[in-house]
Amino acid sequence: MNNVGTVALRIARTGIQSSPSHTLFTPISRTWLLRSFSCHSQESLVIQRSRNVLPQAPLRKFQFRTFSQSTTRSFRQSPIVQKLKPYGADNKPEKGLKFQDADLSREQIVSIFGSHAPPTQFANRLLRVLHGRRHDGTLDLPLPKDVESELAKFPHAFEDGLRYLRQAYPIDEDEAILYRIEREEDEREKDHPSVLMQKGQDIGLYRAHKAPEEQYYGPQSGHYQAELSERESDPYGKSELDRIRAENEARREKEEAELQAQIDKEMEKAQKVHDERSRALAQRPEQGLETAKELRPPNSFERWVLRARNRAQSKLTLESPEIAQMSIFRRLFPSLLLVALLCGGSYMFAQAWTRPKQSDRLFPGVSLSVATIGTLIAMNAAIWLAWKFPPCWSLLNKYFLFVPAYPYALSMLGNLFSHQTLWHLTMNMGALAIFGLPLHEEVGRGNFLSIYFTSGLIGGFVSFARHLAQRNLATSVLGASGCVYGIISAYLALHSR
Repeated sequence: MNNVGTVALRIARTGIQSSPSHTLFTPISRTWLLRSFSCHSQESLVIQRSRNVLPQAPLRKFQFRTFSQSTTRSFRQSPIVQKLKPYGADNKPEKGLKFQDADLSREQIVSIFGSHAPPTQFANRLLRVLHGRRHDGTLDLPLPKDVESELAKFPHAFEDGLRYLRQAYPIDEDEAILYRIEREEDEREKDHPSVLMQKGQDIGLYRAHKAPEEQYYGPQSGHYQAELSERESDPYGKSELDRIRAENEARREKEEAELQAQIDKEMEKAQKVHDERSRALAQRPEQGLETAKELRPPNSFERWVLRARNRAQSKLTLESPEIAQMSIFRRLFPSLLLVALLCGGSYMFAQAWTRPKQSDRLFPGVSLSVATIGTLIAMNAAIWLAWKFPPCWSLLNKYFLFVPAYPYALSMLGNLFSHQTLWHLTMNMGALAIFGLPLHEEVGRGNFLSIYFTSGLIGGFVSFARHLAQRNLATSVLGASGCVYGIISAYLALHSR
């Protein structure tokens, strides 16, 4: 059974919309466009010449849908070429649409086109162009000139390639044709769907066929008898975006369920404390104590903070295999290597630094010492403010908080700028300003920064090793205290003579 009846029902249902009167070209009608494709039966296409054997692919559950199966070409010029962006309008060759990651091998090309198969490079280009035209609904338009000239040498290549694509990568070509008409009737200029899909594949939104055991591939699911999209009037099938969207929705639902369970548990505990306090107050009315405040569930802001806290907290525990089975060498070596490299880099910076010209400075009216220490204070203050913004907690917990249980080497540097309390920040930055300004004037920026970072890195690593030796894995290390102690020590060493 062919698809003429199916398309006719669609046309009768949707009707033919006329283009606005101010357009320059008359839109093509649905009837004319569908007549340009000769629809043949499904059975006629599965009859192959003895020289053609299509590659076998695993059968999977799929949604049955009929497809247009035209095997003859009609290169009638259509007004749609002038209304839409025509192929080659930007002086670029038509690339078509990838139907799998890698090009087909010579053996696969021979199995598709037979013993008189075209060259491998041309055959792959022909298949990509045909695949893109199927998605665009433009199989009736002329092929690129280089493809047309080469097809003259291989008269059956067009039919063989189209038959292979329709059997191995099925899409609803009737729906693609109707979508082409809708694009033509739309006043806004649009790219061809194959061009947009290829861009999606290039940036990773869609994936071409890679392995038969994967569930999602490219825009049309990319394997023999593939499961098509469940959406109505969608010829392109399931995409990588559908999978990502489904995963995000499932993860969001799981987070909300866990959050609600956590809130219910906390409310239950708070209710017990509230009841005990109410009973205690009721037994001593002569003291004139106020009654306990009524409990209320968290509002939207409090739920937002709880959600951010749950995302920032690691799901690992001290009993997790990733932590319990981690050796001391694996904990220490990455951080030790980073500390050694940064300390060596600080020494080289101190040796190579020269005072810049006044005209080359960003703020020539500010002294070097004030600019250096002011920048350090601003960076520490910015990280302190970031701790007050819940969405930043995941990033800060990983790179600006050092935890011996599961150490990240980069957090050995990041924790030098991290303070969670205003008192901690004020004490460190105050001492830095008091002792750092005169020390900077005496030793210069290169030596000052070398002392600052080397002291903090070595102090942080020694603290990490001490906690590890004492098996205090659940503690955390952060703050610029080691850096400030190094600055104070250097200042006192210079002025103790």
